[in-house]
Amino acid sequence: MPTELLTLGVPHTLVIGTPYALPDMRCLLFSDSATATFTQSNTVEFTASVAITLAGGQAEVAGGFIKCAVATALVMLKKQ
Repeated sequence: MPTELLTLGVPHTLVIGTPYALPDMRCLLFSDSATATFTQSNTVEFTASVAITLAGGQAEVAGGFIKCAVATALVMLKKQ
């Protein structure tokens, strides 16, 4: 199954454990989910990943892939 590319300014519902491609630029990720945990990786297999910490419901991300590890979450990306 192809990896879905997240687009800027459009709300996306991330399904638990499914990798999504991020735009190839710095952007802000917004989420209203208080229980969601996100990880980011340079590979779609997530062989090495880092946790994304939301501060005030947002975090800076840039390229690569993202997935939601704990709960399905609604997110939106905005160009920084």
